[in-house]
Amino acid sequence: MKYVDRRTQTPLCAVSTQSTLENKTGSWRFARPVFVDRVSPCNQQCPAGEDIAGILCLAGLGRYEEAWRMIMRENPFPAVMGRVCYHTCERSCNRGKHDESVSIHIVERFLGDLALDQGFRIETPPEPDGRTVAVVGAGPAGLSTAYFLRRLGHDVVVFDAGDLPGGLMRYGIPAYRLPVDVLEGEIQRLQNMGIRFEPGRILGRDLAWDSLRAEYNAVFLGIGAHGKPDLGVEGEDLEGVFRALDFLEAINKGNPPDVGKNVAIIGGGNSAIDCARVCRRLGAEVSVLYRRTEAEMPAHSEEVAAARDEGVSFQFLSAPGKILGEGRVNGIRLSRMRLGEPDDSGRRRPESTGGTFDLDCTAVIPALGESPDKGLLEETLKLERGGVASDEFGRTNLPDVFVGGDLAPISRTVTHAIGSGKRAAAAIDAYLREGDSFRIAAPFRWGDTGNISFGSMGDPAPLTRRNPVPEIVEYEGLNSFYFDHRPALQSKELRAEDRICGFDEVVKGPSEKEALAEALRCFNCGVCTSCGNCYIFCPDLSIRADPGGFGYTVDLDYCKGCGICVQECPRGAMTISFEE
Repeated sequence: MKYVDRRTQTPLCAVSTQSTLENKTGSWRFARPVFVDRVSPCNQQCPAGEDIAGILCLAGLGRYEEAWRMIMRENPFPAVMGRVCYHTCERSCNRGKHDESVSIHIVERFLGDLALDQGFRIETPPEPDGRTVAVVGAGPAGLSTAYFLRRLGHDVVVFDAGDLPGGLMRYGIPAYRLPVDVLEGEIQRLQNMGIRFEPGRILGRDLAWDSLRAEYNAVFLGIGAHGKPDLGVEGEDLEGVFRALDFLEAINKGNPPDVGKNVAIIGGGNSAIDCARVCRRLGAEVSVLYRRTEAEMPAHSEEVAAARDEGVSFQFLSAPGKILGEGRVNGIRLSRMRLGEPDDSGRRRPESTGGTFDLDCTAVIPALGESPDKGLLEETLKLERGGVASDEFGRTNLPDVFVGGDLAPISRTVTHAIGSGKRAAAAIDAYLREGDSFRIAAPFRWGDTGNISFGSMGDPAPLTRRNPVPEIVEYEGLNSFYFDHRPALQSKELRAEDRICGFDEVVKGPSEKEALAEALRCFNCGVCTSCGNCYIFCPDLSIRADPGGFGYTVDLDYCKGCGICVQECPRGAMTISFEE
């Protein structure tokens, strides 16, 4: 139908009798919006490779079991990690630039505890495929390796020197931080998967190195750091001098040593702080002696603050010179130190000032960082400072031998050990399937330096993400207008005076209401949460519900590429791609 000027018969306008759907405005397009799943900074930071943004997204929707399963895809110990991980992910949290970082570890603990309480079960792994792997060491690295290998269909036997599996998690972490029933509940899942455990088996005594390699298709070594540290000072053989890990193991086995009334702890790491807090629970006065200043201490700041609250004192710029006593410790002579030029660690090197002073004590606990016992391995494996020479996947100079945990060049935390076990499992799986010339399929990484995602390594569970890209989402890449300002959930702790009366767990778990509210504080950086902003703001109605049931898609017949949807996406889960 045409409307015309009666004088000139010139058409004034054209009115179509057809639907506007016939006018496919997408033909004007010079750019198109694309839905992507970018990497959140917390995901990149996580040494265990968890999909934190995805986990908190599900938890915020109240889909707790699905959130727990997403953790279990990457980490077999959520209830443990919610307690003992030092949550460096929270330092990278984009919300920290908005108000306060999300308390990720509190939500993870809630999900882990809920799974134990309600008996969540992991998917039944496939039947063993006939390929067998020997895992030596039932600490976090060995158990992680066994878990992922079993999920990939391999038959796994775990050998360990201890009577019960767990390694450092069982014998090196005090019960006030990690109750034993929590650890046992999570290890039980591994046993239910069909992983076999052989306790009381020591490499070199009950396990012959050559026999292991002959009987199994591959071997993973995660024997931990049990080499005794040497102070190199007079008096370290006196009665009342206790090695840190031996001391903590005796405590966890219910055999507390007699430390007397005054204890000197030598060292500035997390083991030193654990020993100090344990000694306070034994009724002793405690001094932590460290040769640098507090700023250089490797111990986690939260643990140091908790120790102070419990009455632990600190002597900085103090190094042991001599342990005093005849037969039994009665004091320690310390050298006064100052900081010089930076050393290989990047920290300023401690130097003696020449001054000394004495400190009365009834026990001394060196907590200087143990090293692995490599004596049995040096004839066949290439060694390097601190462990066995290996790549990021734990591959050694022997094609059938892999290492992780304290034997690998990684930070010595439970979380890093779990990540190393997962990477080793990927390499072992490739070796078992392809032989000596194996190549590891490139698994998805959380950014350039982050850990790997097990979801791309043969896991039968469907991925919840789509179009993942390794690009990191920074705070500036979000549309922060859509987020409110709220304080973070803080851990609930026993009062300091109540803590030191026993070994009850210090930090209490959150309620469901608290965990849900904290999960909802997460920006879910880089993840489409189906918020609908792109649909609402699209001027061409070209954003459509995804027929697959999650999120939205772009109808390119009508999208002109204006980019409004990208600008209004709160989470940076869209990008503009220019047409060629």
